[in-house]
Amino acid sequence: MTILYQPADWVAAAQVAIPASSRAVNQLLIEARKAEDFGKPLAAALMHALARVLPGAEGIFDAVEHWPGDLANDGVIFRLNAGLHALALAGREPGVLRALYEAGVRPSSFGLEAALAEALDVHACELLGWLAHPTQTNETLRVAGLVAALLELGRERALPCEVLELGASAGLNLNFPRYAVKLGTMAACAPESPVLLQPEWRGLAAARGAIAVTRARGVDLHPLNVADDADRESLKAYVWPGEMGRAARLEAAIGLALKYPTTVDKGLASNWLNGQFAVPQRDGVRRVVFHSMVLQYADAAERAAIDAAFAAAAAAGASRDRPIARVSIEWRADRQAVELRIAEWDGGAMQGTARLAAICHPYGEWIDWRGLA
Repeated sequence: MTILYQPADWVAAAQVAIPASSRAVNQLLIEARKAEDFGKPLAAALMHALARVLPGAEGIFDAVEHWPGDLANDGVIFRLNAGLHALALAGREPGVLRALYEAGVRPSSFGLEAALAEALDVHACELLGWLAHPTQTNETLRVAGLVAALLELGRERALPCEVLELGASAGLNLNFPRYAVKLGTMAACAPESPVLLQPEWRGLAAARGAIAVTRARGVDLHPLNVADDADRESLKAYVWPGEMGRAARLEAAIGLALKYPTTVDKGLASNWLNGQFAVPQRDGVRRVVFHSMVLQYADAAERAAIDAAFAAAAAAGASRDRPIARVSIEWRADRQAVELRIAEWDGGAMQGTARLAAICHPYGEWIDWRGLA
C-alpha cells in the first residue's frame, strides 16, 4: 500500500468530530481511567490517544461503536490493544508503537496519535480480525490467589487437592505447583522455579502449609496451544504496553509449559464441569474449581448452569472426606473491585457460601488478604 500522508496528516485526518454519546470513545476513556487507577500510565496514554483518533478509522470505529454486546464484558478494547501489540511484535507498524509496547518508551501525544492513526488505517482488516476473536489472556500472577486460597482451605484440614480450572486458556495456571510463589513472608510451591509469582501482599498474613496437587485439568471455549507459534504470539499480544516484567513472566511460564504440558479441554465450562464432577472423587482429596476473570464473558444462562453444576455435585455426595471448593477471582457486580471468594461444600455450616477472602488487582499485582477466619 502506498502511504501518501505525512505524520501530521495522519493526525489531522483521524481527529474527526467525536459524537458526545460515542460508546467506543466513552469505553476507551473508562479503560484509561482504570489503567491510571491501577498504575498503568502507558496503557492509559494508549487509551487516551485511541479515543482521539479512533473515530477517524471508520471501519474499526463502526465495529466498536455498534458492537452487539457489552464493550466491557466482551473485552473489546483489550482485543484492539492485542491487535496493535501483535503488529508491534511482528515489526509491521511504526517504530513508535514498537518502542511503546516492547521497551516502555512513552512517545509524545502527537507521535503516538500519528502512529495509531497510521496503524488503524494500514492494518484495518487485520485489526478487525482481532476484534472478531474473544479475549484470550493467561495471566499467571492471578494464580497466586489460588495458592493463598488452597493454603487457607488447608488451615483447618490440609488435604491433597484436585484442581479444575474454568477458562484455562493455554493452561499456564495449571502449572502453578511448578512456580515459585511468595505471599508476603510465606513461600510456597517451587522456590527455585524460573517463574516467580510475588504479588504485593497487603492485609492479613497468608496461612502456612504445604500444597499437594493430585491432578490438574482445565477447559476453555477456545484453548490455546503453547506449542503453536501463532498461539504463543497471541498470548504475548494481550500484554499491555511497556509491561516488560509481565511479558518476561509469561515467557518463562510458556517455557515451563513446553517442558511440562498441561491438559485443557475444549468445551463449554458448565458441560465440562458436570462431566468432571461425574468422575468419582477419591476419599481424602479436596476437589477445587478455580476461575479468574472468566464470568464476565459468560452469559446469564451459562453462569446459572455453572452454579447448578456445583449444587448438583454437592447434593450428590460432597462431605468432609470428599469436599468440593470453588475459588473465584472475578469483578464485583459494579465492576469497582475484583474479589477473591472461596466457597466449600463439606457438610459444614457454611455449605456453599461464597466468602470474601481478598480484594485483588485485576492482574494479580497486589492482594489485600482477609482470609476466612
